[in-house]
Amino acid sequence: MRKILFKVICLSTVIALGTAALATITVLVPTSQIGNLAAAFSENAVVAVVSGVILVLVACTVSYLFALNTAKQITNSINKIDFTSPDNIEIYDELSAFVRTILRQQKQIESNMQEISEQANTIRSIFDNMQEGLVMLDSSSTVVAINHFAVKLFAVENCEGNNINFLTRDTIFLNKVKAALQGHSGQMLMETENIYQVSFVPSSDKGAIILIADVTERQLAEKMRREFSANVSHELNTPLTCIMGFADIISKGNIAPNDVLYFSNKIGNESRRMIDMIENILLLSKLDEMDGREAYSEFDLCQPATEAISTLQALADKMQINLILVDSVAMVQGNRHLIYMLLVNLISNAIRYNKVGGEVKIAVSAKKRFAYINVTDTGIGIPKEEERRVFERFYRVEQSRNQNTGGAGLGLSIVKHIVRYHKGTIELESAKNQGTRVFVRIPTGLGEV
Repeated sequence: MRKILFKVICLSTVIALGTAALATITVLVPTSQIGNLAAAFSENAVVAVVSGVILVLVACTVSYLFALNTAKQITNSINKIDFTSPDNIEIYDELSAFVRTILRQQKQIESNMQEISEQANTIRSIFDNMQEGLVMLDSSSTVVAINHFAVKLFAVENCEGNNINFLTRDTIFLNKVKAALQGHSGQMLMETENIYQVSFVPSSDKGAIILIADVTERQLAEKMRREFSANVSHELNTPLTCIMGFADIISKGNIAPNDVLYFSNKIGNESRRMIDMIENILLLSKLDEMDGREAYSEFDLCQPATEAISTLQALADKMQINLILVDSVAMVQGNRHLIYMLLVNLISNAIRYNKVGGEVKIAVSAKKRFAYINVTDTGIGIPKEEERRVFERFYRVEQSRNQNTGGAGLGLSIVKHIVRYHKGTIELESAKNQGTRVFVRIPTGLGEV
């Protein structure tokens, strides 16, 4: 490029000087007077100067146009550079260093943009797949970002760019948002079908961040813990009160000898009931802590089923309940004692909540990778609205805490824990006054390490 400009300048200068000299000679010295130059110059000095200026201007104009055309060629060459195809770039040598610098910076920018894009995608993926709801607000309460969890919770679409009022009209919620925008953190519980803990946190840009966590299970667990403590106190207090009352009567000695035997039997029955309850509570605690395959062995489900029926036959005879076992070979790997306890509790419940003259059918079987236990009775049944609660500790279908059935409401809770320990499932079907069917499925575990 320097060579071209140098040639243009030299050529323009030569043209200008040559044209000026030629014009001066032509104007000042006519052909007939060329021998008398001094006289000719003196007579036509003014004309010569004017003519020379005009010719110089013409020469400069021609040089300018020629230089302009050359400059356009240079700029067009630069404009045609395709930085997306660096291997095909043709440019003047003088611009090659400049072009290489641009290409190097372009590659660096592309690399940085790709890295930023990947980081943004990662953050967005984490943001959208969080198990908590997240809403980000600016200082004017406008939703800057919201993830899928929060969108589903508030049942709104296209809420980004809208005010927080677009999500909810809850005054407590909005007051907490206002406080967070003013720099004060806060929390609240929000209840829909589930229970959510909502945290409001001020952000560094004078906005706010709203974090929503589903705490339904935690709240239910806390509620069950409180109910469990209250129920344990009540259930243990009842037999202890009876024992203390009967013992006090006997100690005073104002009863007939024949009544001593009656009161002693009552004390013994209540003591055994209390011991059974404590053993069941301890069993539940143990099941909560057990992990892995403790005391596993291979056995046929028919064996613990037969033993459970034998254990409960006296109770069934007392209530005139017919026990029927339908069995086939059902080999499993499991904790035999726990399976026996499961069957005892299922059959005991079916007897206690049955009708006089009713029946309880116990069926055990195995197919492919699973073993099945079915216990069906003809008893009083369970109302539909109470079916999901029967597996809770100390929950009994009859709302009054009478002891007609003799149970403490721990049987089905123990069953549920034993099934879960064996990685199985339990289902219940019932209709009021038409009986109940409990269906248990557990993996056979055969062939597993």
